[in-house]
Amino acid sequence: MKLPVARYFIVMAAAGIVVLNPGSAPLNGRLTAQSLTPGNSPGRKAVPESPASSAPKAPVAATAAGSRTGILEREAAVSLKEKELKKLDANLDSKIRKLDETRKGMESTLTHKKKDDTERYQKMVKLYKALRPEEAAKLIDRLDEDIAMELMSRMDQKTMAKMIPYLNQARVLKWTRLSLRGS
Repeated sequence: MKLPVARYFIVMAAAGIVVLNPGSAPLNGRLTAQSLTPGNSPGRKAVPESPASSAPKAPVAATAAGSRTGILEREAAVSLKEKELKKLDANLDSKIRKLDETRKGMESTLTHKKKDDTERYQKMVKLYKALRPEEAAKLIDRLDEDIAMELMSRMDQKTMAKMIPYLNQARVLKWTRLSLRGS
């Protein structure tokens, strides 16, 4: 089923109303435009307006009303976007606060862990200092590399000076390099 097509399309312009006629036979379906003035109607030739008339025209008022409506619609759309942005901003602020709380909690946990590790290493250092240098060196050589380096770094010079002759010399050299680099 074919729907009827409107014969004329009316477009408002600043100078007047323009009628577009898509179905005129001589133009084979092409659009034609005619300017309408009070004396014109569709199908008649356009009569030029007199340039002396300066009175406001109805189409200009309609155009102004249409532009006001368009401005109001844009303002409403901007207002909605602003509200949406405020909601997103509040949501983002709450997420930032949660992340800050999580970061503070992680920092606190890390501080406690470092404190606990320091206490444990200090206890081990006291224990190894109480042993004879040969026994302490033998036990340190059996430890993992990282733990042995940390333990040796926390011991005082006097204790390490006694143990160095009994420690694995490759490990002593590595510990020396790490100590000199400050790592």
